[in-house]
Amino acid sequence: MHKVSSFEEVLATHEKMIYYLINKWNIRDPEKEFYQEATIALWKAYESYDPARGKFSTYAYFCMEKALLSVIRKQTRQQEKQNMFITMEKSNPNRAVTFLQEGIDPYLLARLENVLTEKQMTWFQLYVLKDLSVKAIAQKEQVTTAAVKNWARAAKPKIRRVLCSES
Repeated sequence: MHKVSSFEEVLATHEKMIYYLINKWNIRDPEKEFYQEATIALWKAYESYDPARGKFSTYAYFCMEKALLSVIRKQTRQQEKQNMFITMEKSNPNRAVTFLQEGIDPYLLARLENVLTEKQMTWFQLYVLKDLSVKAIAQKEQVTTAAVKNWARAAKPKIRRVLCSES
């Protein structure tokens, strides 16, 4: 199939497959965004197809389905972030605006609040976000510098895990 047919012929032959996948996943596609993603995936399949590895239609189906699911996942993640921001905005409007002005992702901050203790979150906000020294934090919180260092020591692996799960 590779290079024997033009892509226009391949698209005409496999267009029903695109619509089948869109219907299979119950996708509403008024702007044809999903159709376009599937067409691009079909083009990539057409360009990278190796006849020795099986039927083209099976390979094309796999590539298009994977592309559509990626778009769905991306939109779901964006919706989750929007919902998290809306929830944060309703609970404390000034805080969300402040984080956005400072360039801090409110979704990430909410995830950190879920894993850090209150003291660890205090260290994170004052040391990382507000750039205060350990000594200044200790004075502000009326604790020893060793206590602040312990908060940091316990918080860092948790923050690393959250950041690694983001990427």
